[in-house]
Amino acid sequence: MKKKVFKYKFVYWLILSINIFLFISFLIGLINRIETDNFNNLIDIFSFIAIILICILSLSSLIMFFIKNKNSIITFSAVLFLILLIITFFLFYSLFIIKDFGENFTDFYTVPLVYGIILGILFITNYFKFRKDFNEFEIEEIGQKQD
Repeated sequence: MKKKVFKYKFVYWLILSINIFLFISFLIGLINRIETDNFNNLIDIFSFIAIILICILSLSSLIMFFIKNKNSIITFSAVLFLILLIITFFLFYSLFIIKDFGENFTDFYTVPLVYGIILGILFITNYFKFRKDFNEFEIEEIGQKQD
């Protein structure tokens, strides 16, 4: 029997492509952050560490998706959850500390849009994950003596 991560191949390829996109984009962000060498305050160091964590988790999730490991869904969900936490942290930082949120009209619809997309991906990932049907095993064992 083949290893399966998701019920449908379309969902597997969709999540795999999203994971590749996340890894490449955060790797480019990491390289850009290293080239600029701009670590003036604690927020810059925090964002650098967060980018490193997302790159490492995304790469490990990508490798697990290729070998079709069951833990790939957990690590991919951790990547998405970490991205949501970082967006929330910087949203609260801009609202309460810098107090510059809302200067531009795009601030009001980009954040809910990003939250909706990431939560939708999380829902698809966890709803369509492959679960073994244990009823098949019970039907085959009817009438057989078990020790």
